[in-house]
Amino acid sequence: MGVVRKFRLLWAECRRTIILYLLIVLLPAGVLLHYYFQRSEDIFERQVTVSILNSIRQVKINLDYRLSKVDEISDALILNTDLYDPLAGDPLAGTHYSQVQEEAKLGNLVRSLQGNDIRKIKLYVNPDKMYAREHVNFFSLDEAKEEPWYGQVMRSNGGVYWIPTRTVSYLGSPGSVRIVSSARIIRDPGNYARIVGILELDVPEANLSAILAQAEYQESNRTMYVVDGDGFIISQTQEDLIGTRLLQPDMFNAVRDQASGIRRMTIGDEAYYMIFDTLDENGWKVVSLLPVRLINRTNADFNVGFSIVLSLSLMLLVILGAFLVFANVNRSMIARLRHITEQLKERGAAVIEEGLPRRRGVVIQLEKSVTHMLSTLQQLLEDNYRTKEKEKEAQMRVLQAQINPHFLYNALDTINWMALTKGAKDISRMLQMLAQYFRLSLSKGKDIVTLEEEMNLAKAYLEIQTQRFHSFEYELVYPDSLAGRLLPKLIVQPIIENAILHGIQNEDGHQGCIRLEVFEQGGGFVIRVADNGTGMSEDKVRELFASFSSLPTSTSSYGLYNVWERLRLYSGGAGCLNVTSMPGEGTTVSLTFPDGPPPPHRVQ
Repeated sequence: MGVVRKFRLLWAECRRTIILYLLIVLLPAGVLLHYYFQRSEDIFERQVTVSILNSIRQVKINLDYRLSKVDEISDALILNTDLYDPLAGDPLAGTHYSQVQEEAKLGNLVRSLQGNDIRKIKLYVNPDKMYAREHVNFFSLDEAKEEPWYGQVMRSNGGVYWIPTRTVSYLGSPGSVRIVSSARIIRDPGNYARIVGILELDVPEANLSAILAQAEYQESNRTMYVVDGDGFIISQTQEDLIGTRLLQPDMFNAVRDQASGIRRMTIGDEAYYMIFDTLDENGWKVVSLLPVRLINRTNADFNVGFSIVLSLSLMLLVILGAFLVFANVNRSMIARLRHITEQLKERGAAVIEEGLPRRRGVVIQLEKSVTHMLSTLQQLLEDNYRTKEKEKEAQMRVLQAQINPHFLYNALDTINWMALTKGAKDISRMLQMLAQYFRLSLSKGKDIVTLEEEMNLAKAYLEIQTQRFHSFEYELVYPDSLAGRLLPKLIVQPIIENAILHGIQNEDGHQGCIRLEVFEQGGGFVIRVADNGTGMSEDKVRELFASFSSLPTSTSSYGLYNVWERLRLYSGGAGCLNVTSMPGEGTTVSLTFPDGPPPPHRVQ
């Protein structure tokens, strides 16, 4: 009873001080903590949604590129006289054999364009054509009228109409496949009002969902969709969702006419972010429907840790406040408070004493210590926030940098199409090879590539040079068993360049042959580039190798020096570069790669 009585007396004497402490310290701290959590969630949500929007824009670029290739093939067919001349002809004129020839010619034309991007090309033709019901590549216009998309294609008046995803079975092919289709009418060029057929190009839906899958961060949480103008899902990695509505019509109509953006909405009882961009090719939208709780999960993990630290700090403040209260009542507590104050002072509290009143006492010492702790905590929070901001800026730069190669690809494809329409086939071929070389040389940012990739890159370079000089032939041979072996990227090109410029081009008549071959040797492999150009003397070869001891000045020496340095570093000194040459007979350069991965610390 004595302890209870003492506690009651203590509470009656100190309750005002305790309540005042709670109001002055704990309540503002709680408000600030709540504001910080709310603010950090808003900042984190904005950063994540903007990052996802950049990913969606990248997906949009990739999808537009794939769909534009289909549109280009459709345009090329529509402009091809080999297509519309037979379709415009009178089916009752001529013989049955002429229609057989017509079917064979048209069949060869459309089948030559089918591949990974286009699964099937269909032509709906005059019902009187003998091959109108072939049901592989040719169908009757009467059958097209029964299709649900027929009215939309007619209203497009010759423009391309993209048919949403549907499941079809092809004659002669097992199973069924999901496709999206590009369809347009074919007019008689002699009588533009007359429709002689409908062209349909079927594209596997898997081509679209593969692009979505590459852009999404977590395989267990697929949130990216392609939807049509009415909000129905065209493509998604979860096949059972295709053909269903992504949102209720009133929700989707709110963003239907917006090209791109970020919109927060509530579906059921849960908040979502709808992040979207619109495809240029057909007006479909790439959409990510992301629950807010998933965005805040990572932020919540950080906030939990921060809450623990801050709670411990507040608990320390409460303890210190309690000490201050009981110091006026129990003299035995003073010694302990002094001990705690001295410990805090030894950790740095004395550095801020100049800004506080020049008074003595345990309370003043505690005030100085607490002030120092709060200032240190605030500085740590600011440093952590700046670090996260710099991380997000770096991620944004990486996402932006990914857009530039695709812009160049699209630009080269556009110039190629312009060259084709002008009949400049040699320019078109050069552009195609240049685009292929550019794609291969980028190799998704890798410095180490497979032998197959390096050989494809070398072939593209040789093709470009043959178009440039028209003065040499080449042969490229390597076994399939070595296709997966690794080597530094672009290690063969300088050798080929030397063979062309300093071997064949220095020969009278500028004619010659280059042979690039790869063969296995002792568990490793050898790359050999041989030409029948002017060649070099033994003294010139020795002089060439002697120049490797310092940075060469000539272009040819620098190219081989670069190859030698990269081979030496990659193989840990185990690789070998060999040059054999005879004047008037040509030069052979061999690169020997040892068996297995390069040693990590062996350099000769």
